[in-house]
Amino acid sequence: MTVINTNIKALYTQGALKISQRESRVAMQQLSTGKRINSAKDDAAGLAIAARMTQNIQSLNQSVRNAGDAISFIQTAEGATNDITSMLQRMSELAVQSSNATYSSDQRGYLDQEFQQLKQEIVRIAETHQWNGFPILNGKAGTPVGAPTATTSVRAVVDAAGAGNALVAGDLEIVNSKGVAIAIPPSAGFQDAKSLNKAFSSNPDGSAIAIAAAINSKTSDTGVTATANPAVLSATKTVVGAASIQTAIYINGVKVSLSLSAGQTAVQRRQYVMDSINAQTADHGVQAGDAGNGGLTLSTADGRNLSVWYDSTAGVKGEDFGLGMDTATSSDPAGLTAVADPTLGTVAAATIYGKVTLTSINQFTVQPGSNATGSAPDDYANFTSLGFTPGPVNVKNIGRLSFQVGPSPDQIISIDMGDFGKDGDITGAITSDKAPTNISNVKSANDVIQSVNRSLDAVAATRATMGAVMNRLQHVVDNLTNVSMNEEASRSQIEDADYAAASTELARTQIMQQAATAVLAQANTDMQTVMKLLQ
Repeated sequence: MTVINTNIKALYTQGALKISQRESRVAMQQLSTGKRINSAKDDAAGLAIAARMTQNIQSLNQSVRNAGDAISFIQTAEGATNDITSMLQRMSELAVQSSNATYSSDQRGYLDQEFQQLKQEIVRIAETHQWNGFPILNGKAGTPVGAPTATTSVRAVVDAAGAGNALVAGDLEIVNSKGVAIAIPPSAGFQDAKSLNKAFSSNPDGSAIAIAAAINSKTSDTGVTATANPAVLSATKTVVGAASIQTAIYINGVKVSLSLSAGQTAVQRRQYVMDSINAQTADHGVQAGDAGNGGLTLSTADGRNLSVWYDSTAGVKGEDFGLGMDTATSSDPAGLTAVADPTLGTVAAATIYGKVTLTSINQFTVQPGSNATGSAPDDYANFTSLGFTPGPVNVKNIGRLSFQVGPSPDQIISIDMGDFGKDGDITGAITSDKAPTNISNVKSANDVIQSVNRSLDAVAATRATMGAVMNRLQHVVDNLTNVSMNEEASRSQIEDADYAAASTELARTQIMQQAATAVLAQANTDMQTVMKLLQ
């Protein structure tokens, strides 16, 4: 057909022209931005990968800066410790000089004047030496670690005749960092589902779990957290008799049947008993192990009470189970005494109670409560028998500084900065009030020599740690720089424009546009042939 309303040739040409124009725009955009991917439509997957790489590269570069700042931080601290080392060395020199018999008291006094000034300067540097506006040598920079702790314990061993000591009202008070005395409530067995009704001669009210729960009920007021530690029984003796024995040992009320063979060695006997007990750990909560000194150890990992008993009338002893004590007075674990059991008759039994550790990031004081004022045992309650030692627990100032040296949360390098101050762990041996105060006499000078040496050792150890961490951080910088460089190269392969290819594409599309324009002109004039048919 010969038509004039629809110019098919022109439509084909227009379509080709639009495509070449679009491709030309893409090539021009790539050449003008330097990127192959300028929007998601260019390469959706590549855009997502490149965006994640960009985030990682930026994090790596920031980590390099973080590591550099960390090196500068430690260098600043180490520079001050260098001066402290010099002063301690001078103090040692003065002390050695003062301890010599050739000086009079007045002359030692002159030496002491310089000694006192040096001591004050060490304390001043520790309190005022700063980085970025905060002190860094007083142990308070960063996150507090080495929190003050007090380890307490209930009575180590009781038998069925003893109830096991529990906290009662008025036994214990904890004075918080604000000076407020907080009374600790009684310990209750319902807090300890592990020891409750599980063990012969065991008092759940007095378990480490129950006591820790009572103390933790006031943590919001005291700032002190209690942790129940394992109850541990350690033995030192294993004896294999001449006769084989079919017997049982009861661990926290759970019967462990044993066939003790006369043909076993002591090592084999311990291994057999240990394996038999551990096979039922899920039931009684006790883990057995070889103490390495001739006997077994039994422990409760969660702090529940540990009760052990067996029928002593059957002719067995603790040593037959690897639970003997190598002493002149007893072959059974300490406190494993003969008691009456309703089901077994006369048995040898013991219950071990775990210790409780108290921890806080602030100073606190443990003291007897209102019940501990009388002289009678009932009035004096259980404070001392529970193992509590009254008195303050001082803060150990150690700050942990964590440097982020990678894009992931766990890529951290830490350093603990101790306290160089008056009562600090590093120089407190010479600067605290409890340290030798002067070198005005021979005895004090000799004491100072020992104290200065301890402080010098502590400073040297700290400086060695600083140097080691700085060297490590320098390797971190080198590694992160290399990783960042390689990742940028990988991102370039995905995201950056290939100028050779893009410029070639631009030239091709421009030629195509010119050709299409010329052809479109021909297609538009081709319709004029219709006029010849109408003449």
